Amino acid sequence: MISTKLKKILFKLSNLYFPFNNLNPERLQEIVNHIRIIELQQEEILQIRGSRSQDYLYLMEGQIDVVSEGSIQTIEEPSETQRCPVLLPKDNKSCNIIAKSDSIICHADRETLDTIIAWDHIGRESKQFVKYMDLIRNTLVFRSIPMEYIENAFSRMQHKLFREGEVINNHRENCDAYYLILSGRAEVQHFDNHTGENHRVTELGIGDTFGDEALVSGKNLTETVIMLEDSEILVLGKQDHQELIQRPLVRTVQAQVAQTMLDNGYKLLDVRFAEEFSENRIPGAHLLPLAELSQRLNELDKDQPYILYCHSGPRSAIAALILAKNKIDALSLEGGIRDWPYEIEYASPGTNFVSRTKKFH
Repeated sequence: MISTKLKKILFKLSNLYFPFNNLNPERLQEIVNHIRIIELQQEEILQIRGSRSQDYLYLMEGQIDVVSEGSIQTIEEPSETQRCPVLLPKDNKSCNIIAKSDSIICHADRETLDTIIAWDHIGRESKQFVKYMDLIRNTLVFRSIPMEYIENAFSRMQHKLFREGEVINNHRENCDAYYLILSGRAEVQHFDNHTGENHRVTELGIGDTFGDEALVSGKNLTETVIMLEDSEILVLGKQDHQELIQRPLVRTVQAQVAQTMLDNGYKLLDVRFAEEFSENRIPGAHLLPLAELSQRLNELDKDQPYILYCHSGPRSAIAALILAKNKIDALSLEGGIRDWPYEIEYASPGTNFVSRTKKFH
């Protein structure tokens, strides 16, 4: 159970703080498992070690000093981090958070946020299945499909109702589909060649799958599945499953190659949120957020090749697939801006405009 205090914090995050205020409620529930809410007493000091992705730090209550690499950043009001979260050190560098008063802070793993934002986009595009998103994405078959192809998989799935007593898979027949139970129950029975009878093996419920092992191995099932009650089932046909597994990969490009391509006519698209673009960006990039991409395709030149990037890669992979479907030459930058080893433009303190550059190797 979520405590009342945590509920209040999550309410603030979802309504006031970027990027949480851009997410669907389903994804906000997932966020709970990927953020740290930390209470600090006045003058208490907390050390946080940096990560590969420069995590986000938010002030929820109180006042704090952030001491990092010899500099001190004072946060007097929570509102200061609502649109512009504090960027924590990168890699193994650490910083100290000093509470100037009793305070509550939120530490968010930025790489995980990138992935959740990408899943949120898929949920918005696949509205029919959004309420089943978490069931679907954690199954064996969908874990083997890259995120950018999930939306395509959804379009191939059929939503069916099976009645109590109905036999779906029979051990005498070839398995021709993958099944995911959305509601209801089923019983799995194994056929014994010696006795010529079926024996109960197990019971399946919401979120359970069957048929996937046979599809992956190419072998026939030795079990029969019988519905114990009226049930909703998602069905993915064998041919669709094989096409998804054998799909052509989204084209990606490493930073060193991308730099050369940009020097030779490729254009750079940043598919992150506007707030992230204002925070930092690769020089010469044009902002076109993933959430707006499908509606703004007319702004792109079909004869122009593009390189797309986000924070760490999942959103730009989805964007590259969207452009490829529309016959626009596009590649996804591996590791995104997080791993870009060349010049990056940063916003100057107190403004949303880029004023300086930093080069690192």
